[in-house]
Amino acid sequence: MKSYIKIVLGAIVIGGFCAYFFYKDIKKDVVALTTHENSLNLFQAGVFKNLDNAKNYQNNFDYSIIYENNNYYRVIIGISYHEENKIKLENYFNNKDIKYYIKDIKVNDDFLEKIANYETVMIKTNSDDVIKNVNKNMLDLLNGYLT
Repeated sequence: MKSYIKIVLGAIVIGGFCAYFFYKDIKKDVVALTTHENSLNLFQAGVFKNLDNAKNYQNNFDYSIIYENNNYYRVIIGISYHEENKIKLENYFNNKDIKYYIKDIKVNDDFLEKIANYETVMIKTNSDDVIKNVNKNMLDLLNGYLT
């Protein structure tokens, strides 16, 4: 009977070591797979293959950023996460007769935390000046996030 106990204890110890090294090896992959990503609405005013053309078009707006994606330069004039803010920006740009396309990108929770206060301010306001300034600040944060 004592020999069975030694075999069982040996199997447990060997299994524990194998499990430890297996877990250590895949830990980074598991963390990467479980990181939650969210969709953010980008208000895109234009798409260009040439950076100079994008910069020239960018001058048509009070404030915008250029986002390079898949060998295209996208002129981004607004961002929103909450549906209420998406509607406010749509109304804001429509009232200014600005044509746009809404494109979704994935962002992580850390970025959403950075813009959370701005999103709250935008939800609570109806002032075009506040919407414009809050949107500018969120675009600045997005520009830093994308680079």
